[in-house]
Amino acid sequence: MDTEQAITLVEYNQWANHRLILKAARLPHDQLIAVTYLSRGSIFATLIHILDTQWYWREGAQYENLPTQTLSSSDFIDLASLRKRWKQEDQSLLEYVRGLSAADLRDSVTYRWPQARPRSRPLWHILQHIINHSTHHRSEIGQH
Repeated sequence: MDTEQAITLVEYNQWANHRLILKAARLPHDQLIAVTYLSRGSIFATLIHILDTQWYWREGAQYENLPTQTLSSSDFIDLASLRKRWKQEDQSLLEYVRGLSAADLRDSVTYRWPQARPRSRPLWHILQHIINHSTHHRSEIGQH
């Protein structure tokens, strides 16, 4: 993966997530938080999970330390607050990826977390995981 490909994937992911959030904004709040068959229980919880995963792995890749906390519904009072945080995270991820070289993308990142030994992965694998993860959950919500 080269830098332009990485940027294109991140920009596409942001576009697709933004479209999903716009669709979610048309739903009544009760429908957003209703428990469903979705793997995270509700549309709102699944949206938070998509954002959480993007933030979590960007932090791990960029700073080599995975966050000890995860984002949850208690962090967001409504969809507007989630959208605001997501916009900030999208900007952080895009700025990070724009600053990478092709060599950076090929290089491994060693990330740390409290519950296990440090692990290494090529950076492009981590970025691809963020994209694939979002696609999976967008599809899951889309089938709802």
